Amino acid sequence: MGLPIHAVTLDEAVGRVFHGLADGRGGTVLTPNVDILRQYRRSPELQRLFEHTELVVTDGMPLVVALRIQRTPVPRQITGTDMLHALAAEAAVRGRSILLAGGRPGEARRAADRLTRLHPGLRAESHACYVRPEAMAEQLAALARTVTASAPDIVFIGLPFAGQTALMTALRPVLPGTWFVGVGSSFDFVNGDRTRPPLIVRRLCLEWAWRLTSQPWLWRRYLVQGLPTTARLAVDALRHRRRRGGSPAAPPRGPALP
Repeated sequence: MGLPIHAVTLDEAVGRVFHGLADGRGGTVLTPNVDILRQYRRSPELQRLFEHTELVVTDGMPLVVALRIQRTPVPRQITGTDMLHALAAEAAVRGRSILLAGGRPGEARRAADRLTRLHPGLRAESHACYVRPEAMAEQLAALARTVTASAPDIVFIGLPFAGQTALMTALRPVLPGTWFVGVGSSFDFVNGDRTRPPLIVRRLCLEWAWRLTSQPWLWRRYLVQGLPTTARLAVDALRHRRRRGGSPAAPPRGPALP
């Protein structure tokens, strides 16, 4: 479906961020899943954003499986929570600062406090920003002012995808030496409010079903919007594999979903 993916391990992804910081360069990190892929297909603006994103890793296991089917695999699934924990740990070692932005009232602060307990010496700030459609512009403006004043090395954006991309677009030119990482609902996992399903459930691409047991209001996202996108993803991956004759070669940037 044209979505560019970087074929990196978690350690390599973390290395790219900190090499950039060492050189005074910031950037953006996106962690697409099936729902983001669905939005990407329909939005030329999102397609342009991904083209200029420094690091794109696979949050959704169906994307990982599709890349394996088309013989351009990525090393593993890398979720927003994986990135958050790994980058925070490295930031503590290197004396870098982080800011957790988004989430319901208190969530970002709790996550920042937990990370500082896990990684002594970590400099972590937070800003609550539970974006609602009717107040999105106002809340994102307040968040942008906080981030600009703090000028952290890494900003973790715990917002819905539209909020992530809006904030990245607004602040990247203002803070060219800062990395912005979209982590969605990862603060919930850091705080222990939610847990990942067992490994076998993730490998079978059934994490959506696991999530529906605790968040049934997401049924439209997964059943009405997600399943058709997943089915098309699998079909396109098979077609791509046949066109390439099963060749395992991948473009230099990394594999792209057909």
